[in-house]
Amino acid sequence: MNSDDPFDRDNLRQAEHLLMAQDIAISYFQGELYDRQGCRLTGISITRPDGTTIQLDEAETGRLFMIPDGSTVWARKVTEHGKVPSGLNVMSNNPLIAKGEHTSVIAFRDEAGTSLGIDALYIRRLILAANAPERLATVSFGIMAVAAYRLGFGHIELFAGGNGPIVLDDPDRFVGFAVWPKFGFDAALDFAELNAAASETLRTCKTVQDVIDTDPAWWTALGRGRQMRFDLSAGSRSWRILLNFLFDVLPMPEIKP
Repeated sequence: MNSDDPFDRDNLRQAEHLLMAQDIAISYFQGELYDRQGCRLTGISITRPDGTTIQLDEAETGRLFMIPDGSTVWARKVTEHGKVPSGLNVMSNNPLIAKGEHTSVIAFRDEAGTSLGIDALYIRRLILAANAPERLATVSFGIMAVAAYRLGFGHIELFAGGNGPIVLDDPDRFVGFAVWPKFGFDAALDFAELNAAASETLRTCKTVQDVIDTDPAWWTALGRGRQMRFDLSAGSRSWRILLNFLFDVLPMPEIKP
């Protein structure tokens, strides 16, 4: 943590306090991870292309890669495959993940950037069990975003799956296209995507977040899945959306006398 960073001081510290006071964080994000031999995980090293490393301890690993306490963790280098980038793929499994699934987050270098280091994260898989605690994804992603910012990452990417309309009684239907934008993820729209929209204002939108600001019901009904990005730079639109969402939906910690 950089004590001289005004964005961290004025925004992220309050958000972190809120997040870590949640029952989910107290129960699942204190730092208790295991390797596949059942031994406590000491941490993970991420090697940058310039030869330097980011050394994460057990708690930092869980927070950066959305890994709840009690999880089994393993990692391997992966090569680029379609939209999935090459990098270090950190995977985990625990009873909060859907049966037969595992969480997968890749630390990688954004080739479009100028940095020589690992500067981005890609959420490859995150499918929670039906009985996972309410707000688990909200709290774990909020913790992840704060950790990623402090470690110098530039953005977080993923493929937000599914298409509108949302079918409430279909538990197998992907709804990432509607959920991830609530956390601040955004993406450009195709040129012709809004040609049939009834509102002229809607037809001028350039991004998913523009549509949601203009007509959120339209996106829920007609939105489509795509690659999305959370901009980790200080004061970004992504941060404004996420921070407002966290303080809107999470209960404030009790003030002890």
